Amino acid sequence: MSEKIHVTGGHRLEGEISVSGSKNSALICMAAACLCDDESPITITNVPDISDVSVMMDILSALGKKITRERDIITMSGGISDYNVPLAQSSFIRASVYCVGMLLGVMGKAVSGMPGGDKIGARPIDIHLQAFEKMGASCSVRNGRIYAEAPNGLRGTEIYLRFPSVGATCNAILAAVRADGKTVIENAAKEPEIVDVCNFLMKMNVSVFGAGTDRIVITGNRRHLHGGFEHEIISDRIEAGVFAIASAITGGDVWIKNSVIRHNRPLISTLTEADVICRETNDGFRVTGRGKLNPLNITMMPFPGPPTDLQPLFTVMATQAPGESLIVDNVFPDRFQYIYELVRMGADIEHFGNSIRVKGKSNLIGMPIEGTDIRAVTALVCGGLIADGETIVEGVKHLERGYVQLDEKLRALGADIQII
Repeated sequence: MSEKIHVTGGHRLEGEISVSGSKNSALICMAAACLCDDESPITITNVPDISDVSVMMDILSALGKKITRERDIITMSGGISDYNVPLAQSSFIRASVYCVGMLLGVMGKAVSGMPGGDKIGARPIDIHLQAFEKMGASCSVRNGRIYAEAPNGLRGTEIYLRFPSVGATCNAILAAVRADGKTVIENAAKEPEIVDVCNFLMKMNVSVFGAGTDRIVITGNRRHLHGGFEHEIISDRIEAGVFAIASAITGGDVWIKNSVIRHNRPLISTLTEADVICRETNDGFRVTGRGKLNPLNITMMPFPGPPTDLQPLFTVMATQAPGESLIVDNVFPDRFQYIYELVRMGADIEHFGNSIRVKGKSNLIGMPIEGTDIRAVTALVCGGLIADGETIVEGVKHLERGYVQLDEKLRALGADIQII
């Protein structure tokens, strides 16, 4: 029998909680560490203890990297000796695609299964492959595998991304590190995780300019990359959003620690417009729900817009706001599968194209429901926090992919939640 999340609603969240390291940042920094074949170890701290990180460790170990882990600290050393990304593991996580850019730079060749991860609509990798081809690689996808090769090495060039994809930006950066000459990435993603990996690479002696803007310049460096440094992963702004929205919808009062205000500015701005009190502190922010909410009118966009990963949580919040809310997702327009479970619980939601219209205030009723991706499960858990009776959520494996003991953290704030 599979584990399920049992949530009994009606409990106000209160207290303080510390946010874990960023999942997305940790995974890309682990791939970036493989660009260095120096025997001097690279130590990455504040790494979240989640299953996606464990899978990435398995993949990179299979490629030849030496990796040890103790609590939230990962140490990596040695070089890469294989260009074949294990097929089974590559299909488990989206971040396996970063190995293609890294292997092209290190080995001049990469073979990988198509990346896995959340089923939230189309997630093509053509922007990644087009970036590699601009740098001189030949790429193809056949029988569910990615084949990329640059027998004469990669060359620096100008790359324009037709969409500021975080994944494509990261992959282009990884490939450019070992390319010959200067690479300019236009319309690059600006997310904090991009800035974090660029800071990581600079410690490795990579020349990177423009991180956090839409124009990133990398000067290739094949010979002088070095290890022997430590890097702390930034905090997870999506996890911070979970606690913030959970506090808002339960009329709670939660101090969210270990959070960078700038990274969470889109979240804080949206909450403030919804009449939620947000106070900035020295190491985070405090969210206090007034017991009433204004309707939402938001569009999910690349940073510094509201993050698509919080879209399902904002939908739960909208069910509790009197009036009509409109939520548009321009990043993953098909990321709305979860709404049908909320409708079963009593929500009034209409879906059209890349948008949903939510009519509140809904009285949600607890019942057995199922989430099919990380953020959907989280949203349904938050729905259970405000529902009448018990909500039983299937999808524990998704929760464990993205969060460190989220049930324990919510329980510490006063939620009635158990994994059984």
